[in-house]
Amino acid sequence: MMSLAVNSLLDARCSRLRGRLVEFRRIMRAVLVQDMRTRFGTSHIGYLIAIGWPLSHMSVITLVYLLRISIAPVGDSPTVFVATGIVPYILCFYPARLLSMAIPQNRQLLNIPVIQPLHLIFSRCILETLNAVIVLALFMFAISLFDVDILPPDTAEASKAIVAAVFLGIGLGFFNVMMCALVGQYFMLFFLLAMLGLYLISGAYLPPNMIPSSLREYMAYNPLTQLVEWLRSAYYASYDPELINKSMIYWVGGISFTLGLVGERCLRGRILS
Repeated sequence: MMSLAVNSLLDARCSRLRGRLVEFRRIMRAVLVQDMRTRFGTSHIGYLIAIGWPLSHMSVITLVYLLRISIAPVGDSPTVFVATGIVPYILCFYPARLLSMAIPQNRQLLNIPVIQPLHLIFSRCILETLNAVIVLALFMFAISLFDVDILPPDTAEASKAIVAAVFLGIGLGFFNVMMCALVGQYFMLFFLLAMLGLYLISGAYLPPNMIPSSLREYMAYNPLTQLVEWLRSAYYASYDPELINKSMIYWVGGISFTLGLVGERCLRGRILS
């Protein structure tokens, strides 16, 4: 008799959980579609512009570098060297920036009782992750058209570095949502300047082993430096992936993500206002 009661209780809870998951998936699908329509409109041109913006960002920086530098500091291809420096930055920067705009751009959806701010944020996470994959694929395809071997010898390590870059961007994006709720959208100006400064000292243009040791110690605390070094370790045998502080990337992304979730819960009144 006791086992029947326990099984009945478990079945009831599992049924409620399945119902909530189905409802959450339905809400996320609707919010995702509406988010795409809000940002890109009903035509495909808007989405192409959204893809083209980070893609052009990466292409312009690569082209400017190649016009100035003809010999790579590491390896034989200056294109591969600069590409491995810009890709982690773009894949981290754009999700972090655009996640902070998820609620302001879709605030009208919060008038629907079943939709919460987290639905808007998670739908933007899905969209930005897909965008990052598409942008990276198009960028690599464009480089390969110029007879540049852009595929890394260690595909698994490169994939891990790319996933870590997107994860860090999403974590920072959640943190940005909380900070924008606290101090307003002016916080994004600070974030943009901070990311630009971190990028310039990340070793994207000059490898850390060519920088004085006194400055190299400070670069070790830059998560973008660790991302660039991680990705380059998949391309160059001179880079030892075991010396890269991968845990720092996960800690920074994870703590930012957690603070964003807690902040969304505690500051929901400000977010909704």
